[in-house]
Amino acid sequence: MVGPEHIYKTFRNFGFGEKTGIDCPGETSGSLSHYNRWSKIDAGAISFGQGVAVSALQLITAASAIANDGVLMAPYIVQAITDQNGRLIKSSSPCMVRRVVSLETARTVKKIMASVTTEGGTGVNAALEGYTVCGKTGTAQKIDEKGTYSNEKYTASFLGFIPAEDPEIAVLVVIDEPQGKHYGSIVAAPAFKRIAHETVNYMNIPLTVDNSFGRLVDIRTGRNGAKG
Repeated sequence: MVGPEHIYKTFRNFGFGEKTGIDCPGETSGSLSHYNRWSKIDAGAISFGQGVAVSALQLITAASAIANDGVLMAPYIVQAITDQNGRLIKSSSPCMVRRVVSLETARTVKKIMASVTTEGGTGVNAALEGYTVCGKTGTAQKIDEKGTYSNEKYTASFLGFIPAEDPEIAVLVVIDEPQGKHYGSIVAAPAFKRIAHETVNYMNIPLTVDNSFGRLVDIRTGRNGAKG
C-alpha cells in the first residue's frame, strides 16, 4: 500500500545507503538497492530489514532522529582538535541534516518504542529502573556461503535511547554470532541495560518517570514535574 518508491525515499532520508560523512576513511555506505531493481516481494522484506544492510553508525544515527523529534543530525567522533599549546585548530558541533519525519510521527514511534521495554514487550531485559527506555530488539539472520539466509548464524542487537521524554543518550549493542541463545532480547538487551545504567550515572541524569509516559519525577526532590 505504501509502495516501493516511498519506502526507498524514507530509507534514504534516514541516511541508509550512503555514508554519514564522519572523518573516517573506512566508513561504509551499507547496501540499499534502488527501488527500480526491487522484486515484487522486496518492498515487504526490506520494510522489516531483509534485503538491506546498514552500519552500526547509520542505525544509531537514524534512531537518534526519532529521539530528536524527527530531525536527523550529522554524527561526529572528534569534538575538537588543538595544537600542542592548546589552541583550537578545528571543532565539531551539532549540525542538522534534514527533517525525516514529522514531530507527531516521531513522538508516536517513541511511545511505541517505550512499550518495548515494559511488561509484555520484547525488550523488558533492557528496562532501567527509574527511567523510561525507548528501544528495539533485533535478531537478523546472516547470509551463509550459499548466499541464502542461515538458520545457524545470527546478528543480535538492541538499540535504545533514554530518557524517553527528553533523550540524552542513545546506545546500540550488536552481538555477532551469539552462541546458544541468539535473540537480541536475550543476549543484547541486558548489555544495553548495564551500559545505560553506568552512563546515566556518569552523566548525572537525575530525572526518572512514573508509569505515565511524559510525567517526570526529580529523584533529588521526589517532586513531580512537567516537561514542556
